[in-house]
Amino acid sequence: GEHMRSQLILSQPYVPGHVPVVFVHGTFSSPITWAETANSLIADPVLRSRYQLWSFIYSSGNPLPISVGELRDALKAMVQKLDPEGKDPALRQMVIVGHSQGGLLTKCVAIETGDRLWRVFSTQPIEELDVSETEREKIRHFLFFEPLPFVSRVVFISTPHRGSYLASGFVRRFTRRLMSLPQTMVTRSQEALKLTKGSEVGKFLHGKMPTSLDSMSPRNPIMLALADIPLAPGVKGHSIIAVKGNGDYHRGKDGVVAYQSAHVPYVESEFIVRGPHSCQGMPPTIEEVRRIL
Repeated sequence: GEHMRSQLILSQPYVPGHVPVVFVHGTFSSPITWAETANSLIADPVLRSRYQLWSFIYSSGNPLPISVGELRDALKAMVQKLDPEGKDPALRQMVIVGHSQGGLLTKCVAIETGDRLWRVFSTQPIEELDVSETEREKIRHFLFFEPLPFVSRVVFISTPHRGSYLASGFVRRFTRRLMSLPQTMVTRSQEALKLTKGSEVGKFLHGKMPTSLDSMSPRNPIMLALADIPLAPGVKGHSIIAVKGNGDYHRGKDGVVAYQSAHVPYVESEFIVRGPHSCQGMPPTIEEVRRIL
């Protein structure tokens, strides 16, 4: 993460009139995990005539709100750069496909949170904080989301909407020792911790520096609040959920995320893949993405 900046990667030069499909990878991963999916989709002449494929790369160990802010900023900047006059309607029908943690980032470009996340983050109303207006806007940037107007559809793959059972207890504490945050991130996180005193988030973190695994803990109050926020009107959603084995998928798990965490009621379709958490390159997953597109 110290050597990589978050950015959108275009797999080909921008093609006006083609709808962008943006792939967002998961924790400790990279856009290379989408290679099989991208190759299969772009080989389809119908899809190739309608879509262009982009990827977002980010340091997935950072706290979730930081990565969300970077994705939102990157998308807005790219649309402004490519079409400053708003002449290409295809750019405003964007599809975002997120795997695992990437699905959480994806959701946060297509929802309106109001102050629901802030209320579990801090006990103080944001208007009453003793900070400059500049600092107040920075807080809003990371915890108050509005749907990006150019995103029309989102696809969640193995997404832990209510957390990952591997991101609780011992695993999270152990993995924290293997992760280091850049100094600028540490300073920012220390300042944020002061605002959580007495809040639900403050009690959860116990004064410790948050990482992305804390964000995905099933005990994280922000995660639970986020799960209950539906997609914004006009944005269509789809879930692809991996479940190992052939038993009742309602009680199933993929090795990282349980079905009950990945299931949300505000999507148009839900498709079960019999396989592991990293199912994005499996033929059934690719065919479901193809069907959605």
